[in-house]
Amino acid sequence: MNILIVDDEEVTIMGIKKLVKWEQIGVAKVMDASSGEEALIKSETERVDIIISDIRMTGMTGIELARCIRVQYPFCQIIFISGYVENEYLKEAIDLEVVGFIEKPIHVKAIEGAVQKAITKLESIQFHMEVRHLMNLENKQYLMHKLGKELIEPVANREEIQKTMNWLGIDWKDKEYICAAIFTVKTEENKNIEKVLRSLDYCFSEIEHIHYLKDTTHIIFFIAYQSYEEEALREVVKKSRNFVSTEKTYQICGVFGLATNDIYQAYRSYESAVIYLQKFFYFGYHQVRCCIKEEEKKLVFDETLMESFTDSLKEFKREQTYACMEQIYNQLRSQHTVLVSSIKGIYFKLLDYLYEEVDRSFYCEYDCENVRRGILLEKIHSIDTLTECSEYLYEQVEEYYQSAKNLAVNNKSIIEIMEFINKSYDNADLSVGEIANQVFLTPNYMMMLFKKKMGKTVLQYLTEVRMEVAKELLVDGRVKLSEVALKVGFRDSGYFSKVFHRYVGVSPSIYREKNYFR
Repeated sequence: MNILIVDDEEVTIMGIKKLVKWEQIGVAKVMDASSGEEALIKSETERVDIIISDIRMTGMTGIELARCIRVQYPFCQIIFISGYVENEYLKEAIDLEVVGFIEKPIHVKAIEGAVQKAITKLESIQFHMEVRHLMNLENKQYLMHKLGKELIEPVANREEIQKTMNWLGIDWKDKEYICAAIFTVKTEENKNIEKVLRSLDYCFSEIEHIHYLKDTTHIIFFIAYQSYEEEALREVVKKSRNFVSTEKTYQICGVFGLATNDIYQAYRSYESAVIYLQKFFYFGYHQVRCCIKEEEKKLVFDETLMESFTDSLKEFKREQTYACMEQIYNQLRSQHTVLVSSIKGIYFKLLDYLYEEVDRSFYCEYDCENVRRGILLEKIHSIDTLTECSEYLYEQVEEYYQSAKNLAVNNKSIIEIMEFINKSYDNADLSVGEIANQVFLTPNYMMMLFKKKMGKTVLQYLTEVRMEVAKELLVDGRVKLSEVALKVGFRDSGYFSKVFHRYVGVSPSIYREKNYFR
């Protein structure tokens, strides 16, 4: 067993380490940390079975440390040290399932007794875990994934569901209610969400459940319970809310669907959760909510706000534009029962008009308007919340006014570069030098200017235009893949396919197949 002693007083740490006969009570390694923050860092790099921590410390307290440890390492045993015991501490200790509470002055026997109690508990947990894991872990995960997929099917295959449950040793025949819960996890660079799954699984430990990873961003739970277990269900909701609201590494939101009283109707609970999950577009991340029945309503939007927005842009009335955007946001955020696509449609119109005004104000005739709108549609589709929509619009409007304020040769050159690329993207021989000559700039200065103003290189923009046009051409089944490549400036169709796959994420043929009937 490994022990970590946490105290901001070095004397206390040294005393405990020196006086206790660790090997005799079954402890192999004793580590120390002078703060809660340091303890968390050590727990990530070292296996920690038991923590002995002072409650009152500068910075992170022992209680706060225990909360973090309990979420990340649910089986770690915690022992508290305190100068005096307050009722508040006792309550927190009980909630955190602390194994021991030692009062100062510290007695060696008290520490040894608490540690031995913790070791006994860990050994018991280990034994039960080994018994439960006699079934091959990978096979169990496969079966849970299989059962989860079967439960979300609208037409239940009763025989298959029962067979899978039998294999897993699950018997929910006597359960009155089945409830689905969905958690959406947003990560940077597709980080593994197994850690989130483990933490959520601990939150659900008080009640019978199964879970599975539906994909890289969604974790599905199915809970089975009796009416007398509703308090346990509330505790599950409470714990998951606490975890989701405090988790900083990932953006998480979750919803508990409407309960059903038939295992073979579990998809109804799942379906209600899926529908309600869309409301997090309004609520944002770091929340867990319980589904309620609401009638879908039509969007109510004051169209005069759209007119005020467009007029203020034309007249360069900055304050009026921002005031109008705030009014739009406030009007939309209260309409939780409206389809998210309707709200995103409003922001698409606002941004589309903004870009039209940019073209007009900067003397730019945007020949590839479908390219611009295609990029904008993808951007709006990728936004998860109303707040993010609003923030993106603010950013674009701010950029517009900054550009308008400094309208000069550089801005005109950027527009000329983009216009020339929009007209010449089909030229396979198009080069940076030719583009620079067209706008009377040196290649190096042109590339520096474009990157600074647009946040991307000239060649990146050229590729972007070519790929967006290619996507449009691929939807037309009459145009051969080789012809598509030529039409967007690629003589080598193989190289075109590689660039397209890198830009879009799928090959041209697969993209055509998926979008042919759209």
